[in-house]
Amino acid sequence: MTAARGRRLDVAVLVVLLALVAVGALRWFDTTAYAVVVLQTAGPFVVVGLLLLAVATALLRRWRVLGPVVVALAVAGGLAVPTFLASSSPKADTDLTVMAANLWVGQANSTQLMDAVRFHAVDVLVLTEATPDAVRRIDDLGADSYFTTRTGVARADASTGTMVLSRFPLTVSSRGADQGVEATASLQPEVVVTTPKGPVRLKVAHPTAPLSGETDAWRAGLAALTTWKSRQGGTEPIVVAGDLNASFGHPAFRELADGLVDAQRADGQGWVRTWPFAGNRLPPFVQLDHVLSRGLTVVSAGQVAMNRADHAAVWAAYALPR
Repeated sequence: MTAARGRRLDVAVLVVLLALVAVGALRWFDTTAYAVVVLQTAGPFVVVGLLLLAVATALLRRWRVLGPVVVALAVAGGLAVPTFLASSSPKADTDLTVMAANLWVGQANSTQLMDAVRFHAVDVLVLTEATPDAVRRIDDLGADSYFTTRTGVARADASTGTMVLSRFPLTVSSRGADQGVEATASLQPEVVVTTPKGPVRLKVAHPTAPLSGETDAWRAGLAALTTWKSRQGGTEPIVVAGDLNASFGHPAFRELADGLVDAQRADGQGWVRTWPFAGNRLPPFVQLDHVLSRGLTVVSAGQVAMNRADHAAVWAAYALPR
């Protein structure tokens, strides 16, 4: 290889490296700029890109530039590896199983949803983008007898309807309908679930999606949920569940998740992807749906993709403190 070609390869490697590092560094910028918000979901691609770049640089024997590539890969890997390390307790007895499903304005396959509810023995089902027709369909499939109590409002003309169905008694603390407080048009009820082992406070989350022109509202919705979390003093177990329209690549979501446990992460599932599914040409690449908790032990967790739904449902099985 000529010296000139070697220099060109070194420059090419450094250009790719700088591009990947620039995208990866965006995770520390708390902004509502639409392009940045979108790129903040690309963290896993940055890790994969750096790994491929390191392999290519080594195969090309460009030792002078391999060092910075490996350093960048180590930093990115340091952020990614912990997501594959489980802290769940699979041998613990399950006291409460929560599932959150975005129904894509009521279009999600009802049979698949109820099959998943029964298979995972779901105790509390959180439905966002719930419509009256979708609720009727799952009731026809047995939801009305499986779940003994419910709250919320299903809406036919928008993606803002929310229902909470439960096998345990529910006490409604807030309907979550005050847009001035919730900073979103979606209903975000707050309920207390009275399980045989004790009460658990559950907050539904469905902030505005960060579409172009709506990122300020999205950021405000996450901030409102963070304010709600900060007001939950004491040791009462709490759960925040739903389509949060945000990932760990977004600083605002990390602020909300600070002090809470993401069930999928606690289960060591690594690169979790819940969006986009049906109706999108892109493969799923980002986790926008979460079950977060405090004061509970994660036993297991997972996701369920359904036909005619653009989000996968997420579920978490918990053990309550003795």
